[in-house]
Amino acid sequence: MIIYTGPHLVLTYEQDTNRFINSWKSSPTTVEVFKNEMLEYHSALERLNPTQIIWLQQNYTFSIDAETKLWVEEKIMIPRFKAGCISQSIDGFHHIAFVVGRDVLAHIKVMSVFEGKSRNVFKPKHFATEKDARNWLDREILDIVDDGETRKQEITFKGIDTDGKAIIEIKKSASEIGRTIKSLKTILEENDFIKNNIEKYSSLSKREKETLKFVVKGYTNEQISEQMSISSNTVRTHRNRIWKKLDIRQFSDCLRYRCLIN
Repeated sequence: MIIYTGPHLVLTYEQDTNRFINSWKSSPTTVEVFKNEMLEYHSALERLNPTQIIWLQQNYTFSIDAETKLWVEEKIMIPRFKAGCISQSIDGFHHIAFVVGRDVLAHIKVMSVFEGKSRNVFKPKHFATEKDARNWLDREILDIVDDGETRKQEITFKGIDTDGKAIIEIKKSASEIGRTIKSLKTILEENDFIKNNIEKYSSLSKREKETLKFVVKGYTNEQISEQMSISSNTVRTHRNRIWKKLDIRQFSDCLRYRCLIN
């Protein structure tokens, strides 16, 4: 039965499975509208306490910012996590399923809400279709394997659109959609990092680049000294210059340069 119909969000409650089906008939366009819909959603959660949730994101395109992400965690996620109503599978996932919409970048933002460091965070799964989401929640076996072999990912260039942008199609097993989006997120983040830091990396000398290559692999100064046939003092000098040129403040900063090292 439908328990809420708002300007954008529709909430349906399936009593036999104690499950919420949340669908966006259109996407919110402002933070205020998004928050109002989420507060209505939270109110419905408190009334009925479902153990399973499906989010149908096909029409969702709203990209939440860091401040709104924090608001969702504090106002929606943490209270429901502490309530302990959402059931959990034996592999550690909570019974919350997202069906990915067409706007993958917006969905990446949604996924990031569940990737915080707080322990009061749910662990959902992501699916390509509502059928796959329901099958998982109904404990049915997903069609991951075809003819005994894992389906291969296909990436195809589909041409140029009217705005001159390249269209890339990715085909992969529907049950792997969450993992595929996370891979895409990593690629996009690495591309942004390369674009913003290629000039600094190019300022390194050949020997400094070679030193950095060993550093990100986890080599100690002594091991780098042996590999490059130079003294440990010279290694330290290279590292100090690298840190200064790349504006590295902690060791994890230099690890991000792995995507620039051949």
